[in-house]
Amino acid sequence: MDEPTEVTDMTNFMKNLCQMAGEFAKWSATIDWEILNKKIEYLTNKLPQDLENESIRLMNRGWFIWFLDSNLDDFIEKITALANRSECDQDIYMKEYIINNTEAIKANLSADHPKRKNQIEDAFRAHNLGMYYCSVPTFLAISEGIGRDLYNVGLYAKHKRGTPKAGLPVTSDLVDAISGVEIFEAAILKPLKVSSEITRSISAPTNDDKKLLNRHLIMHGNSDAYGNEINSLKSISLVYFVNKSLNHIKNLSAP
Repeated sequence: MDEPTEVTDMTNFMKNLCQMAGEFAKWSATIDWEILNKKIEYLTNKLPQDLENESIRLMNRGWFIWFLDSNLDDFIEKITALANRSECDQDIYMKEYIINNTEAIKANLSADHPKRKNQIEDAFRAHNLGMYYCSVPTFLAISEGIGRDLYNVGLYAKHKRGTPKAGLPVTSDLVDAISGVEIFEAAILKPLKVSSEITRSISAPTNDDKKLLNRHLIMHGNSDAYGNEINSLKSISLVYFVNKSLNHIKNLSAP
């Protein structure tokens, strides 16, 4: 006489469960649980702060990084290469990363902003030809244009003196307006909330100041030494970060 179907199913379920338990026991015996717990603690408590800290460190040297591209492997690569690394190591990684992804960045910007396609392509063409005195200010203008296209906000505008956010960028309002933003997202979007060297007003620039990627000096004609590959790569990282971050905020804010 055949066993009832539900009895057979339960028997098979228990056999499979016992098999899984045995396999888990073998796997767990190979794990260093102390190391695993430390990694979990880092991911939960320290990683968001590292993301924020490194984003600000990079920004104050003109680099911008969007951590949420592609897949988990890409994210791990970025945080491993940048978190708690020397400025030299960070600069090397960022330079190689932007160079290796230049075409993908151009395609992304052109697809997201078809009305600016000619402007975007000319900026990248100038960059590829080594015409950095042309590419840098154009990328700076594109980044501001994207801010106006998406939110009609001046990317480099700051809150006026005497207001609660005096000196902070107007883009901080966009981040603050998001309800329920995750801690990781807040860390990655931090460059939109704080002032940086790229927006600092310099009234009496030194020769070293003129070599910086500083929007105020460049766009107001007070710099004649910004035209180099590194500043052009940094300006590409800026325009890409602006596009990805503002689009991310728009998606978070969508009903």
